[in-house]
Formats: sequence, C-alpha cells, structure tokens
Amino acid sequence: MRLYNILFKIMIIDVSQKYQEFKEEFTNYSILNKKDALLLAVSKKKPFAQILELNNLGQKDFGENYAQELRDKNKELTRSGAKLNWHYLGPIQKNKIKYIVGTSSLIHTLDSFKVAEEIDIFSQKNNIVQRALLQVNISEDPKKSGIYADETLSLLKKIRNLKNISIEGFMTITEYSPIAENSRIHYRKMFKLAESLRAEFENRVQLSMGMSGDYKVALDEGSTIIRVGTKIFGERI
Repeated sequence: MRLYNILFKIMIIDVSQKYQEFKEEFTNYSILNKKDALLLAVSKKKPFAQILELNNLGQKDFGENYAQELRDKNKELTRSGAKLNWHYLGPIQKNKIKYIVGTSSLIHTLDSFKVAEEIDIFSQKNNIVQRALLQVNISEDPKKSGIYADETLSLLKKIRNLKNISIEGFMTITEYSPIAENSRIHYRKMFKLAESLRAEFENRVQLSMGMSGDYKVALDEGSTIIRVGTKIFGERI
C-alpha cells in the first residue's frame, strides 16, 4: 500500500509538471502570435485523479474518446464536486448517445445526419440543446472519419432544421506526419472552408484542429480549440 501511495504521488507530480510546462509554452506562443484558442486536455484512459489535479491548477476543459469512460468519469466528477467541461472526441454509437449527450459540453465528432437526428431526439426528451462540431475529413484520408469538404454545406443545412442540436463549427484530424509543417496545407484548407461558411453561423466559428505535435501550425492557421494529450499526460502505453 505504501508503494502504491508513493507511485500515485509521483504520477500526480509528473502530470502536474508536464501540464504547467506545456501551458506556459502554449500561452507564450499564443500571446506572441496574437492567437486565442482553448486548450483542451485529452484525458482518455487517464485516471480521474490526474484530471482533478489539472483542474485544481486551472484547466477547465477535458476531452474523452469513449462513451462509457466518459460516463464513469462524470460520476467521479459529481462525487468530487469539481467543475469542468467534458468534450467528446470519439465515435458516436446510437446505444451510447445517452452517455454523451448532455454530459458533453461540446461533441467534436458529428459526421452524419442520422446520428444528428438521434442526438436531437434524445436532447428533446431531456430538454437540452446539445452543442456539436461537424467532423470534416479535410485531407480526404480514407483511414479517417468525417465528411468531405464538398459535403459540408449540405449536411450543415439539414442539421439546422433540428431544434435541439447547435452546430458551432468544425473539427478535423489530418493524416499523420512526424513533420508538423505537413499539416499546414490541410489546416489552411479547413480554415478557408470555415470562412466560406461563416454566413451560416451567428457567432464565432469554432475550429477544433491541432494536437501535441502540430499545435503551433494549427494556431497559425486559425484553430480555436487545440486538443493536447501527449504533451500533458505523456505517452500512452
């Protein structure tokens, strides 16, 4: 038990240090380049104790990829009395919508009208309006989820007819490259697409793009939400 407690403390100290170091780096780059984006800590498969530690340090937004894990962590959140915002970053299955909608401040991975209808039905029954982003496969990578750029306006207009779901922008994941600069062309294309659809939105168009390895490029190209896991929590085993 004593060894467990020691290892637990080391784990908490480690994630705290990583977070504070990255937050300083992120803030400095944002100020220097006059960027204003939300830092989203991607906490999938990480213990709630680490989330709570970062929340105590001021981090308010956390991203989860698995519906049941989100459900379980939200129960821990309720017991803790802490205040934070969950974001959902994973696939949306019909039988898991009850764990996602209402719990998530923002869903990043909506990519079909059928799923949008299911979210709307659940939201109506529970008297909520669920915020969401359309996932766009801007690099047209066959391994990635999301609609293609030329499908975006059509889907957006269809979903606008649903009363209990609010589309607030777009999310994209580019094809993987160890060279951050390779993402620039895709992020720039995503920003241009968002700009071309600006008239469809009343407020600022949210753009969830960029991760640990290429967040600076994403900020340069107009991202408003940066999703960071590895640089905060370390490599996933």
